[in-house]
Amino acid sequence: MEVMGHQCVTAVEARESIDKKRKTTLTYEQKIALDFLKKSTTLTKTDTKKLVEELNDLKMKDRVSAMIANILPKTKDDVSLILTKERTTLKEEDKDKILIIVKKYL
Repeated sequence: MEVMGHQCVTAVEARESIDKKRKTTLTYEQKIALDFLKKSTTLTKTDTKKLVEELNDLKMKDRVSAMIANILPKTKDDVSLILTKERTTLKEEDKDKILIIVKKYL
């Protein structure tokens, strides 16, 4: 198998992609992933897309925006945990902005 490219997707987009493939036969791992994604995703595709766009307006990387959209943090500590692997640190006011954006979609 050859990797054609790399793109960050949200859980909702992954669920939709696997669900489209459902018309053909899914592998065991894909069935497990689809079951997990159906149980864990709460937002619609349009809400998730809007959320990611608003987070990207804050100059966040696509990968970080997708993680925040998947996890939907509720506290500043949750935001900090999501960003632990990033080389940048956010100010408290930036964490507040992220939480305000996320709360709009919950």
